[in-house]
Amino acid sequence: MSRAGIITTIEGRKNAPLGMYQFPTGKGSFIGTLAYRRWHKKRPCLMCYFDTDNGEHFMLMAWNNDNYRPRKSDMSFADDVENGSRWKCEFTT
Repeated sequence: MSRAGIITTIEGRKNAPLGMYQFPTGKGSFIGTLAYRRWHKKRPCLMCYFDTDNGEHFMLMAWNNDNYRPRKSDMSFADDVENGSRWKCEFTT
């Protein structure tokens, strides 16, 4: 697996419907498919965009404090996962 599916260009950001994704609020979880990944323009993080099984569209951040791994995970969202993979994500804000 590689970083090949990560959006890295302005054109790539324009072509993906990223505007329909929002950060989840509160505390909860969802099951969904990783649709897109892109590097944040100004911060050392990877933006991860999920289409949930119940039709919602969420984005979560994976910070570079441990190789773009979400808290409590051994998987690097930059190197170990691919777009189209399925996830159960828990979040708190």
